[in-house]
Amino acid sequence: MYVNYDCNPISQNVFEEIGKLLCKHAFPTGSHLTSLQIQAFEGLVVMIHIIADNIDTLVGEDNSSSFGSYPVEITEYKPFWEERSKEEELDSWVEFVRVRKAQKRKILIAANHFNRDEKKGLEYLKISNLVSDPPDPKSYAFFFRYTPRLDKNTIGDYLGEPDEFKIQVLKEFTDTFKLSGMILDTALRTYLETFRLPGESQKIQRILEAFSEKFYDQQSSELFVSKDAVFILCYSLIMLNTDQHNPQVKKKMTEEEFIRNNRAINGGNDLPREYLSELFHSISNNAITLFGQTGSPIEMNPSRWIELINKAKITEPFIVCDFDRRLGRDMFATIAGPSVAALSVIFEHAEEDETLHDCIEGLFSIARIAQYGLEDTLDELLASFCKFTTLLNPYASAEETLYAFSNDLKARMATLAVFTIANKFGSSIRGGWRSIVDCLLKLKRLKLLPQSVVEPENSAATSSDLQKHIRAESVVIFPTHDSKLSTNRISSGLIGRFSHFLSMESNEDSLTLGSEFEQNLKIIQKCRIGNIFTNSSSLPDDPLLNLGRSLIFAAAGKGQKFSTPVEEEETIGFCWDLIVTISLSNLHRFPSFWPSFHDYLLAVAQFPLFSPIPFAEKAIVGLFKVCLKLLASYQSEKLSEELIFKSINLMWKLDKEILDTCCESITQSVSKILTEYPANLQTQLGWKSLLHLLSVTGRHTETYDQGVETLIMLMSDGIHVSRINYAYCIDCAFGFIALKNSPLEKNLKILDLMANSVHLLIQWYRNGYSDPGSTLSNTSSSSTEENSKGIGSFNFTMTLFIKLGEAFRKSSLARREEIRNHAISCLHKSFTLAEELGFTSTNCINCFNLVIFAMVDDLHEKMLEYSRRENSEREMRSMEGTLKIAMELLTDVYLQFLRPISENSGFRTFWLGVLRRMDTCMKADLGEYGKSRVQNVVPGLLMKMISTMKEKEVLVQKEGDDLWEITYIQIQWIAPLLKDELFPEEDF
Repeated sequence: MYVNYDCNPISQNVFEEIGKLLCKHAFPTGSHLTSLQIQAFEGLVVMIHIIADNIDTLVGEDNSSSFGSYPVEITEYKPFWEERSKEEELDSWVEFVRVRKAQKRKILIAANHFNRDEKKGLEYLKISNLVSDPPDPKSYAFFFRYTPRLDKNTIGDYLGEPDEFKIQVLKEFTDTFKLSGMILDTALRTYLETFRLPGESQKIQRILEAFSEKFYDQQSSELFVSKDAVFILCYSLIMLNTDQHNPQVKKKMTEEEFIRNNRAINGGNDLPREYLSELFHSISNNAITLFGQTGSPIEMNPSRWIELINKAKITEPFIVCDFDRRLGRDMFATIAGPSVAALSVIFEHAEEDETLHDCIEGLFSIARIAQYGLEDTLDELLASFCKFTTLLNPYASAEETLYAFSNDLKARMATLAVFTIANKFGSSIRGGWRSIVDCLLKLKRLKLLPQSVVEPENSAATSSDLQKHIRAESVVIFPTHDSKLSTNRISSGLIGRFSHFLSMESNEDSLTLGSEFEQNLKIIQKCRIGNIFTNSSSLPDDPLLNLGRSLIFAAAGKGQKFSTPVEEEETIGFCWDLIVTISLSNLHRFPSFWPSFHDYLLAVAQFPLFSPIPFAEKAIVGLFKVCLKLLASYQSEKLSEELIFKSINLMWKLDKEILDTCCESITQSVSKILTEYPANLQTQLGWKSLLHLLSVTGRHTETYDQGVETLIMLMSDGIHVSRINYAYCIDCAFGFIALKNSPLEKNLKILDLMANSVHLLIQWYRNGYSDPGSTLSNTSSSSTEENSKGIGSFNFTMTLFIKLGEAFRKSSLARREEIRNHAISCLHKSFTLAEELGFTSTNCINCFNLVIFAMVDDLHEKMLEYSRRENSEREMRSMEGTLKIAMELLTDVYLQFLRPISENSGFRTFWLGVLRRMDTCMKADLGEYGKSRVQNVVPGLLMKMISTMKEKEVLVQKEGDDLWEITYIQIQWIAPLLKDELFPEEDF
């Protein structure tokens, strides 16, 4: 039926109309179902079952075959009126049938456009590949001839146009009529029923000429000698029709007048009187409809019967074919919408268990069909049945919802059906996951979920677990086994489970109140909710993304109403537990789904009333669980690592207080990663994120020890310190040093480790940057940016050394003198070790400008600041002592790198900078505290530097070089007493 009629563009949709008729008659109009409605519904369910059963059978027989693409696309022009033999290859024939159905659907759309605007309708035919390019007159002709509900006025006007192409369309249109065996008036009636004859005489003439030629060619006798005779008689019949049936014509034409008017029209001869008389009486008694209305019902008059008889002579034989799964899916698609509506409303109004059972069976059959491209249909049906669970009533309290659920068979049946579909047909669910998640969260609030779902990390709940849960919640003591509930029942397949369910309900009256709660729990246990998430690895990408989106949005509060903050926190935590569960189940394809999950996190952050607490708190805990699992499995591709750390960073940046409220959890996770899986960290983003969070742990006394020990362990062995993470390690180390009231010995240890890290820089410099962490991810924008700016540059090792020096410089400003002095000592050690790094003159000057000069300037400014404070002499003298050490460092490092520095073109300016800082220290004004003790050190330092410069012939008198003279002048200002010793008169 479907293949012969619904897939034929020139036939009616018989199967679709039958299906919709059943849906219409099944739809309840009152509060109770009538026998007719039940019978119509049963017929509809039988149709659905047959389609589903045949699809399942065929899939089982041939798992390798494809179901094709849905919907079918018309990619090229194929004449829609042409038939094709079923004898050819099956797949090719099925594809042809499906394409014809798609063509038919497009033709009806084109008809709608045509009735509104002729040009748009015909243009749509071209766009839809229903006509060739350039257009074929025959395709337009068949469109006008066989498309139902076309505007007949527009067709008539089009066919009467003088354009050559439209004349060809008229000819092809007329050729679609089979007029043999008809007398002229019958043929003319058949012809004029398909369009409205236009009012212009020229258009009428062109149309009647085409008809006359066709009728003349197909006449069964030799009555007419030429087509002109047919044409004249046709005109005469139309005039007779107007005369006989126009009320404005008072004097009607008689039979004799009609015969007389048509004398000698047949090649100079008369037509038989009997023939003309028969035509006269036929027209007089039954008018020719010249102005037919669009969509008007067709009367089965003699001309219609003759047309059907003629059509039957040339129609292809009825196609008999076996059921094909692809066509079965398309069959249901034509009645999917009305079927879903009928099934839902019948379930709502039904009272008999058998009818409810039929509804559930129909639901499962639709789910079986929906696997093959009808996901929207299943989503719509799930949304309806989720409402029947009574769990989604936003106005009912928890007690009211629990009472309604416990006392409503439909609610429990709908709940079991929804979660059974989620388990068995989750791959076909898209938007329906939102309703399922909403139901799940309501069950959680009602404390009806098994422990295995509430705590996903635990294994599936056993029967004893269930008993414990029931006892804990209901406080009712009952035996561990109920003989009334253990009778043998059908348990195979989906329907078996519902047979079991209904038989359980039959014992409901004998259950106690406590047993009622137990019964609810057992029903929910049969839903196997936990399996939805633990088995999510079998879900395709689209359903998995929709499930994750529903959970993330629910965790953010969308569609949720919380009665207390505790309930809100528990619900959000539960959602994140489920997100973690599906993420851990799908680690093998983490890069394919997590980018979308991250986008969902970004989206919820934009919600108008979104609150990052407790959402982000629960999120960061869950994300670290996923992160640990990812790093433990050592993914070869680095994209997964970068994706999870992007999300972790997003969460704590939503509200930085999260770093304080979740410090213990973050510390444990970060420490575990850096302790157990440092070798598996492969990206800059991963190291940067972890070391930043590690430095944050020092803020809290309860996490400081674990955090600092993790850092010391990481930097002590140095195995996992690489060019990728070196800068982040230094930042993290300084973060711990900068903490107030942190243990002194820990800080000194960190400073020593920082100084010793120069050995790593030397090793990388010698090995040409071939450290184990030199390979970077090319997938992260952040990594790529840092790669281009740092690691790819020639002086990257020197850049890291300056990073280290800046950390020591900032540490030299600490409040505690021991830390300051030790930082300068470690910096001194670093410069001593770093001599092997191959300092150029530019490198040396950069190090002085960014580290040593900056440190001296900062310490000098700090000393002066303390001198201006009251009762701060001790702090001022302490800072003065540190400055003295810094000046000694400046001198030693200057002399260490004197040769490369002196070769730089900017040496003169650099040397003036050294002298300026010496002068500043000599003339420091400490106010009421007197002179600075640094003044006692500066002359000796100057003597040491200038003497060495002379020895190495850096400072010598030579023509064209004013360095000697400038130095002499500066010494007169800084330390005049050194002039005679450094510059004897004879030398000058």
